[in-house]
Amino acid sequence: MKFLRRFPYWYLLAIPVLIYCLGAASNQAVLVANHGKFPVMLTATEYSTMCQPVDIDPDELAVIPSSSCIKGGEMLDRTHSIMGPNSHLKALADIFPLGRFVYSVGDALLYLGDWLLSFTPYMWLALTIRKLFAATQG
Repeated sequence: MKFLRRFPYWYLLAIPVLIYCLGAASNQAVLVANHGKFPVMLTATEYSTMCQPVDIDPDELAVIPSSSCIKGGEMLDRTHSIMGPNSHLKALADIFPLGRFVYSVGDALLYLGDWLLSFTPYMWLALTIRKLFAATQG
């Protein structure tokens, strides 16, 4: 605890790093739980374009998608896959469609930590210099 008293305003540097690490850990947990795949929840438009219909039921007038899209797990790229009922940690996966991309909670924490790290070191430096000048003056 003595170290923290000698290192003023340490939390200005620690909090953004912890937020960033929490985002990275969240994304990594989803990857590990899904065996190296990162599930993505598709919007209705993306679902209709990526999952081609296999059969059209004339009685229901509904499109029945291919079985791989219903089960999920179909790869979109080297890492991302379509979210299905067998996907794990769905709440931490890519579920927030913003613009052209879909983001996860981990992505939001990574962006927040990165944004905070863009200016908190300057705040820490300014406050530390002010504290040192106040200590030398009084």
